[in-house]
Amino acid sequence: MKGYWLFLAGAALCGSSLFLGVHWGLIIVFHCIWLRIVLLKKRKLIILSVGIYVIFALYGLWANEQRQVTKISPTQTSFFIQLNETPHINGNQFKSMAKTNQKENIVLNYKIGTEVEKKWLMENMYSGIICKVEGELQKPESNRNENLFNYRLYLYRQNVHWILKVTSITSCEESSKGFIQWVLRARENGLKRVDNLFSPNTIPYAKALLFGDSSSFSEEIYSLYQRLGIVHLLAISGLHVGVISSGIFYILIRLGCPREMASWILLIILPTYAIITGIHPPVVRAVIMSMLIIGTIRKNSPISSTDALSICFILFLLKDPFIIFHIGFQLSFTVSLCILLASRSLLLRYRSFFTNLMLVSFISQISALPILSFHFFEISLTSIFSNIIYVPLYTFIVLPLFFLTFVSSYIDLTVFHFIENASHIVVSISEGFGSLLDFKYGVLVTGKPGMFFLCIFIVVSQLVLFLLERRRSITYSIFPLFMMILIFKISQFYDPTGEVTFIDVGQGDSILIRLPFHRGTYLIDTGGEVSFPQEEWAVRKKPFTVGKDIILPYLKSKGITKIDKLILTHSDSDHIGAAEELLERFTVHEILLSPNSWEKPMMLKTVQMALSKNISINVVKAGFKWKNQSGYFRIIFPFDNHYEGNNDSLVLYAEFGGLSWLFTGDLEAKGEKELLENEHLKVDVLKIGHHGSKGSSTDVFLQKLNPTYAIISAGKNNRYRHPHKEVLERLTENHIKIFRTDLQGAIQYNFLQNNGTFRTFSP
Repeated sequence: MKGYWLFLAGAALCGSSLFLGVHWGLIIVFHCIWLRIVLLKKRKLIILSVGIYVIFALYGLWANEQRQVTKISPTQTSFFIQLNETPHINGNQFKSMAKTNQKENIVLNYKIGTEVEKKWLMENMYSGIICKVEGELQKPESNRNENLFNYRLYLYRQNVHWILKVTSITSCEESSKGFIQWVLRARENGLKRVDNLFSPNTIPYAKALLFGDSSSFSEEIYSLYQRLGIVHLLAISGLHVGVISSGIFYILIRLGCPREMASWILLIILPTYAIITGIHPPVVRAVIMSMLIIGTIRKNSPISSTDALSICFILFLLKDPFIIFHIGFQLSFTVSLCILLASRSLLLRYRSFFTNLMLVSFISQISALPILSFHFFEISLTSIFSNIIYVPLYTFIVLPLFFLTFVSSYIDLTVFHFIENASHIVVSISEGFGSLLDFKYGVLVTGKPGMFFLCIFIVVSQLVLFLLERRRSITYSIFPLFMMILIFKISQFYDPTGEVTFIDVGQGDSILIRLPFHRGTYLIDTGGEVSFPQEEWAVRKKPFTVGKDIILPYLKSKGITKIDKLILTHSDSDHIGAAEELLERFTVHEILLSPNSWEKPMMLKTVQMALSKNISINVVKAGFKWKNQSGYFRIIFPFDNHYEGNNDSLVLYAEFGGLSWLFTGDLEAKGEKELLENEHLKVDVLKIGHHGSKGSSTDVFLQKLNPTYAIISAGKNNRYRHPHKEVLERLTENHIKIFRTDLQGAIQYNFLQNNGTFRTFSP
């Protein structure tokens, strides 16, 4: 079937997608390949395609049923486990994937108690080690906010059902050594050598480029490369494999090794290299392709790169059909296929290296657009230009330089330090130049496309490449894609529906109000973390933050890049802790503050940052109001300029979506009493003050407001035990419908004109 493997791979994809939970819209798009298979009128191809389709459909059905079964008892507390990977030790957190004695994968999560224990774990825990552990099994958490990362689903697709919260690790012993374990240990030793010898600035690059471990990059640098659209260069990819293969083959030939023997050596080295670099799908794909091509050349029956890619795709699906949900797998195969198909005609027209490089960069970005917009909600507008500069830089300078640096560490440390200094200079220039290319409008926030737009996005991106192959101009070819993105953004801008979302930020408040037809986007508080002093060894390099991990991605998923009004009710960290991260990445037109709330350090720091960005700051109290065609908004508290904390929270009364709303911040009984003395209100929806503490939401307050719905924003299993029993009883006695973020995740009200519905994102 030489030359037709692509169609067989397409049939395998269609069959696999039927029973794995793939959306029906994508299934229809995948099945379009059958039009091409039938039009070829190759009877043997059609029969084989139907056979593969049925086989992979049944295989997918079986795999899905197997995923739903766990052999581990939920009450089990003692396990013998074998680590599947090098454990991740981040501050006082130990995390690793492991296999139990029931041959089932679980995630280990352990909080390290002391610095001495951390040092012992770093020195003695490695992939393959077998230990007895005690702990409590927990179900993985699903996403508590719309569009955000679903950890439970992610683990389910890897056939992982449990997280073991470890309380003790004992009786560790070495497993029987095999080739794979030997290679994994070599990888771990290499990573430790990098940590011990390289300078702090070059450690992240050495780990990423040599061993496929990008966890050591700072958030700032990694985000910079993401915005430039070149973050793929910081992970081992097919490009790296190609450079390594070519370099080794050239060296072997120059050393006098016969070509056939050099091919044999490569066939041994390549799978070893895949293990050393972490067995990531892009690397495995490139390694298998290289081995297929080398192997068939030796048999004097060479296959095309497209056939090799297709065979590799089928092998991946045979190993695990759920691999189709892996982002690296999606990007690797999609981009590789588009480049290979374009190389048949498009790239052959030009002999200029620079022109071909620009075309490859363009094809890569166009083919990846639907995947990037769906998973990351944004695309880099500078990526084509950035890749033209950075791909040659990393291919011909940075990657070889770091290999040479690492090898020299085994030969002579003086030479090593000289080359390592050169590496430091190169990456510093790389980062500096990247900062120059990074400008405010270099990233287009698309929002998460619905399935209809995603399918259109996929079809149009392929249409662009088709038109280019038909010798159309770039302007003509890219016009359909430009129009599709424009229509998509216009549909967001003129969306007739609105929403108010009580974002689940854990123990804190953050409420998004988005009015119809882009008439207003308001954010009441940003959430944040309550930080506690920690010893230096226990501080995590990349800690979870509400801003980075919840607020920013949630707003991006909605296509939001601009906040018209940021209302910071008061200065507590669980209400404004993520404000700085928001101001750093989003356009904020105006900030509303309670009088003198900047007396507190965190609010003062936020105000200073806002002033440095020329953001309008408006100090408001009762009487400040605004309105538009979609709603009416009025600040009704506080009444004076004296700041007392919770009881001087900004309180917002609003009318929109057919309901009246009261957003109370952390208002407690004293503030509620003062508010009732000056205002006579009836509301439909009440945001309960201070996360449902017993000092808020008094009987008098509830009876006077007479709300139909109460929203409580509190963290799951929070240390304050919010909401308190007394508040819940008062709400129930007053026949008020209760929504709680700690139990139900984010709470959203979607409305069209004066009609709407509530929905929750229950974990």
